[in-house]
Amino acid sequence: MKSMLNRLLCGLLGGGLLSVAVATPQAVALSENELLEKFSAVPVFVVADASGDYVTSVVDLPNDGEGNVSLLRVFFNEADVLTFVDQVRQEEPQFNQGGAVGVIDLATVHRLAQEERDVPLKLIFIPQEDDLAAARALDSNFGGNTASSLVPLFALQDGSGNYLPLSLGGDNGESMFSMFFSKQDADSVLNSVQQSNPDLTQVTVGVVSLAALSGNVLSSDDEAFERIRFLPDSEVINHIQGLNLE
Repeated sequence: MKSMLNRLLCGLLGGGLLSVAVATPQAVALSENELLEKFSAVPVFVVADASGDYVTSVVDLPNDGEGNVSLLRVFFNEADVLTFVDQVRQEEPQFNQGGAVGVIDLATVHRLAQEERDVPLKLIFIPQEDDLAAARALDSNFGGNTASSLVPLFALQDGSGNYLPLSLGGDNGESMFSMFFSKQDADSVLNSVQQSNPDLTQVTVGVVSLAALSGNVLSSDDEAFERIRFLPDSEVINHIQGLNLE
């Protein structure tokens, strides 16, 4: 099993899945900065030019009422962004002169989009195709009309659809509501937890969009949202660690 997931499972299996069903989180009115702090653990990929500036395209999107906007495409794995770079290079050969893939975090791109500029920056999230397909298999109505509404998050839930906290182990008995960007990671955790706790037959993997969860976090007042953590795809984390980035 992937190394990051192994570390996670050590905590889960040490303390076990909490047996108390907890209502679907509806956050402790976290501030936007607090939410972004949670996003800072999530790596994303963008395209940069030879000067290190992010590569964007200026367009006038129909029916948005914003006029010209600068689109920054944000990818959740390297393979997708490399495919995009190849397409750009075929259309614009001059891009071969120093263009590269950059790794930043989800909080940083959100802050970039909030900066005042002559042409507003709009984020276009490109979720992994397999995870998006898995989300739609779980919920045929998954998705929406914003970029972040197409980014799926997977979580363990009980038979009533309530999210379940996962124990981090240790003496303090801390538990967190884990939101996985990878369906495969969520399935692996579920399988391991059920092997350790055979009675948990009603526990399944559910899906919610990044947009929907973020909106709830910022508008609700349930303390459970303080305990949400975002878990990036472990394959992406292992790959980034192998790059020896400074």
